Amino acid sequence: MNNNYQPIITKVNKAKYSIVLHFVFLCAFLAIFFCSEKNDHVRWNLDAIMFVGSILSATAWRKLVCQEKSNAFLRYYLRIYSIIGTTAAIVMLIVFGLWLKVKGEKVVDDSDYIIRKVPQGIIMSIDPNLFKLYEKDGIFERYVTTITSDYFRYDMKSVRFHKELSAVSFKLEIVEGWEASDTASPYYIHPIHEEEFNRHLPEIDSLEKVLNPMEEN
Repeated sequence: MNNNYQPIITKVNKAKYSIVLHFVFLCAFLAIFFCSEKNDHVRWNLDAIMFVGSILSATAWRKLVCQEKSNAFLRYYLRIYSIIGTTAAIVMLIVFGLWLKVKGEKVVDDSDYIIRKVPQGIIMSIDPNLFKLYEKDGIFERYVTTITSDYFRYDMKSVRFHKELSAVSFKLEIVEGWEASDTASPYYIHPIHEEEFNRHLPEIDSLEKVLNPMEEN
């Protein structure tokens, strides 16, 4: 084979790989998007990675292939996708910081569960601190329940998951910079799954007494 044709063949192969990679990234992004519920999160920001990957691979295809000689469907598809995808990418870059903020700061996690703090207002909020409990499910964090502290400016500390009781115990401590109370902070117990939690109420009552022993006079 003439060596003069080798760069052309290599370029064509790279173009094929890039367009295949584009559809792989795009299909993966759409699958993740439609499989996640409203309150769920995607772990490791895989949805963002797939979306950006689809744009970069589409851009690579356009650079490698002469548009006039390419398949008509691909030519018009990528022309439209470039407009929509580039616009979406710019918007994504603008809101990327907010995107991470909306996801919420991680308080604690283990192999099965994760608790995130619900973001407050931009300046300050008069609402109680809220925490959301998620269950890890493959690439997703599936929303389970919302835990409210019922108090202002409290952080969740000393968190422990009691999986055999379907419960999570935690202590609330005042956020640094706010005036602390003189009273000791008790441990709270919150259900993970209500039905399973209710089956273990006697054990949970015993656990609460162990965590919050009565002070002897």
